[in-house]
Amino acid sequence: MKFKTIKAIGLTALFMVLSDTAFAQNYEPLLLLSKSEAKGISQHLGDYKILEKSYSKVKKGADKALEKPIEVPIPVDNGGGYTHEKHKKNYRDMYYAGLTFQITGEKKYAQFVEEMLLGYAKIYPGLPLHPKRKAEQNSGKLFWQGLNDCVWLMHGIQAYDLVKESISDKNREIIEKDVFRSMASFLSESEGGKDTFNKIHNHGTWAVAAVGMTGYVLNDKDMVERALYGSAKDKKSGFMKQIDLLFSPDGYYSEGPYYQRYALQPFMVFAEAINRNQPEIKIFDYRNQVLKKATNTVLQLTDGNGYFFPINDAMKDKDFMTEELVFATNIVFENYNETAILPVVMQQNEVSVTGAGLKAAEALQGMKKQEFVKNPMLIADGPEASSGGLSIFRMHTKKKDEQLTAIFKYASQGMGHGHFDRLGILLYNNGNEILQDYGAARFLNVESKSGGRYLDENKSWAQQTIAHNTVIVDEKSGFNADWKVAEETAPEPIFGDISNPEVIQISSAVEKNAYAGVEMQRTVALIAEETPFILDVYMLKSKESHQYDLNFMFNGHIMETNFKYEPSLTALSPLGKDNGYQHLWNLAESKGNNGISKFTWLNDSRFYTISTITDENSKLFFTRLGANDPNFNLRNESGYLIRNTGKKDYTFVSVIEPHGSFDPKLESVQDPHSKVENIQILKQDENYTAVSVSMKNKKTYTLLFANKKSKADAKHKLSANGKTYEWKGSYKLITN
Repeated sequence: MKFKTIKAIGLTALFMVLSDTAFAQNYEPLLLLSKSEAKGISQHLGDYKILEKSYSKVKKGADKALEKPIEVPIPVDNGGGYTHEKHKKNYRDMYYAGLTFQITGEKKYAQFVEEMLLGYAKIYPGLPLHPKRKAEQNSGKLFWQGLNDCVWLMHGIQAYDLVKESISDKNREIIEKDVFRSMASFLSESEGGKDTFNKIHNHGTWAVAAVGMTGYVLNDKDMVERALYGSAKDKKSGFMKQIDLLFSPDGYYSEGPYYQRYALQPFMVFAEAINRNQPEIKIFDYRNQVLKKATNTVLQLTDGNGYFFPINDAMKDKDFMTEELVFATNIVFENYNETAILPVVMQQNEVSVTGAGLKAAEALQGMKKQEFVKNPMLIADGPEASSGGLSIFRMHTKKKDEQLTAIFKYASQGMGHGHFDRLGILLYNNGNEILQDYGAARFLNVESKSGGRYLDENKSWAQQTIAHNTVIVDEKSGFNADWKVAEETAPEPIFGDISNPEVIQISSAVEKNAYAGVEMQRTVALIAEETPFILDVYMLKSKESHQYDLNFMFNGHIMETNFKYEPSLTALSPLGKDNGYQHLWNLAESKGNNGISKFTWLNDSRFYTISTITDENSKLFFTRLGANDPNFNLRNESGYLIRNTGKKDYTFVSVIEPHGSFDPKLESVQDPHSKVENIQILKQDENYTAVSVSMKNKKTYTLLFANKKSKADAKHKLSANGKTYEWKGSYKLITN
């Protein structure tokens, strides 16, 4: 195996890296920034404004760090505490100083890194496990969880790689032995560390990436091979297996876009290091260039403002401007010449101070401002594309001033960070959340809130089925909220089509395992109108009678309903006792209309109405989050729930429509009322469903679809309301 590739610099001949002494004068950084690339950055700072801005941030950070005494404290704090934040700042300061040294050649920056690492060499080998560790998680030494130690090592080894040439043999030996080898051993060979190192999970990705990059810099072939192929080097774990199992062929990451963003940094940065040191692996071609697809896919999984859809345990304040995506977009452009990603780099207005960042900055010169194109997508989940997936529907209004985006989730559980939201939907208008997901219940690194960890309410609310826009059976969560059971199966896609995106975008999927004895099928269609609307058909089948609750967590202010409700004016009670129901205040309730029940709310400048077929057994509830929350950990979000009790088989049919506008400055209101006149189920049996939606403008939309999988050219026929309908394919939309 070719293990080292060292480039010549100027007229200097090629040399071999054989021992520490060979590094003294001619050491070439091995990871993300070569000497020639550093020189190129230095030469083009005045030419490439985005590069100059990015480097200025790095140098200012380094200069500020050099103004203060070096401090390497004994770890004592939770996330957000002083020592936790100090160790984070230290690895950042070292990395910035290392970059500044390579670009300026000023030894004071290298000396800072050297002295900092010698400080860590004094304490690290003797550190016990972190005092604030949690029994159920792998502990670190510098931080309460081993994951953070991996992040420290990834940044620390890059800093060392950049300044190694200026450090004496004696100090290199101390630093390598007592910091990097000690830390790599702890993270990959200790009792808890080895388990994480071999785990297929984002923690495992950070671990193998950090240890593998350390192996390259220390010229340790064994360390690199364990990182690539697992502790036993049997290819059953390690970095390559992480790529095999954590991404679908479409580049979807099983834990969802929030964690995909986070994991992309070790995936892309380590891949870059692999490509520079072992190009024969052809890492960027691996699995049909899945790392490029992963970056493009995660960028598509964002709203109109660039924030990631909050699927699973997600924090809502992350967008594609984060450092992880800066590295990823630069590396994708460098290695794939992916010009379609340059609008994102331009919008990020920052590049990494690396060879990849230099190339991206050069490509942006003279480029006019462009928008990153976000398309409708059908995304498969699972390494073999056999674990369900996501549908992303996007359609502009006829005025082209807004884009309605619907997400239909029929993906796998997503491991321990997954939520029990089978067949859930989300809805956005540009960057506004209309039907929302709570994401994660956590105040990241806020020490006063459970040490910055996930709150208890993450399990009691955020992960529960009721927290999502889907059906809950008998007030219980899917799989009884056991993620390991949920991980064993995934929904089954029945059909999906986005081939005619200006007319209709549609998907259908079945879930048979979330509730014992209950088969659930949801069909979601985004249909073109002057303002597009969603037709949502949720079919439930069982041999037993159940209570079915269809929940919508909406964002906005209630405007009107076409049913009378009884509000709770003097006292509030929770909607239920457990499974998340205990956190919802029952604000008002009503009987459903015998026909259509309509619920309208205002979000920003748009009105939205959910129109649902209801009957005499239907009950409607307005809810608000916040019950049984003594520490005020939960946001006060609103819900609208439609309940039908005592049915074996039942179908919820709803139309979700944006309409009208509100301008508070002009005091102008237009079309504040729903445009839906009528909704009918024309036909439903084992094989087919036919639904019609009539609008007040006299337009009628009839959607016919097969409830079972069929071939693309299969012919279908059904009779309903005295008419016979025939079509080819899984569905047909008739507009008249």
